[in-house]
Amino acid sequence: MDAETDEYNVADERPSSSSAELDYESDESGETGDGSDRDEVLSQLSVSSVKPVKGESFCDCYKTGREKECVCGEDDSYFEWTWDSMSKSAASFLKHDQREVVFHVDYSCGTAAVRGNQPMVDDQYYWEVKMTTPVYGTDMMVGVGTVDLDLNKYRHKFCSLVGRDGDSWGLSYTGMLHNKGQKLPYASKFGQGTIIGVHLDMWHGTLSFYKNRKPLGIAYRGLQGKKLYPVVSSTAARSGMKVIKCRSFKTSLQFMCCQVLRTVIPRHLDVLQVIAMPPGLREFLENNISWLLQPNPVERLAPSYSDVFRSRGTKRKYSSSEEDCDDGPSSSKSSR
Repeated sequence: MDAETDEYNVADERPSSSSAELDYESDESGETGDGSDRDEVLSQLSVSSVKPVKGESFCDCYKTGREKECVCGEDDSYFEWTWDSMSKSAASFLKHDQREVVFHVDYSCGTAAVRGNQPMVDDQYYWEVKMTTPVYGTDMMVGVGTVDLDLNKYRHKFCSLVGRDGDSWGLSYTGMLHNKGQKLPYASKFGQGTIIGVHLDMWHGTLSFYKNRKPLGIAYRGLQGKKLYPVVSSTAARSGMKVIKCRSFKTSLQFMCCQVLRTVIPRHLDVLQVIAMPPGLREFLENNISWLLQPNPVERLAPSYSDVFRSRGTKRKYSSSEEDCDDGPSSSKSSR
């Protein structure tokens, strides 16, 4: 696939979503062309990278063409943090009280990212990011990173930014985990309407992901002692993500008991409905830890990086994400 058109919104590959409202006829200068050059390039494009992922939404709004108006799962009105207007790429636009980010508003010529405005150090943290637009292109990612993650480094390249270095840990919409420039299979793809939950346990140093409020398992270990921030990135033109939930609380005996209850009570049951408890306690747990206690049939309980290779008794062998980083408009490098 030609790197120059990797993130084009091409007319022949138009997402069916009525919420996209994308400029499928713009070239990289933002002007409208006659399409003659584009027709030649289209014959070389990989359809999978242009067509948005479908059928992975939290709800069924996409089936009736109501993606744009969808607010399913967006029940919270208080948010402990938002995206940081001072820690974002130039191609990132914030709206809705800085909870929603739109990347590459006009056209895309590289990778953009934004960081949360509060550090995460010692406690338990859980937040959810909803994909508000079609999900496609080289990569759209959710994860965490330190302040050393350079959000502008690849503004002229299409790549998997979160996890490309040792200062960030990311989950790609393709289902791959990324860290230190390496990647590992973890889950199925996600698309428009998908809600990605992130649980950062700084007591145990683990990072876990949820897809549509179903657990995917521990993705990373060994994060103790770091100061981390939520991070999202995208290479796709006019792509968007919104924070719809964020919670933090101390690591306590109460939380650890809830973790144990979730392991001993069948996952298809709601812990809050099975266990008799005082109304006040039930309300507190429902407001803060419902993501852990709700019915959670496992889509794929993935092992962590460490676990998968420990079980094999072999050294880790990752595939490199170098092949996923394409040069920007000035390059003729092709991606696979």
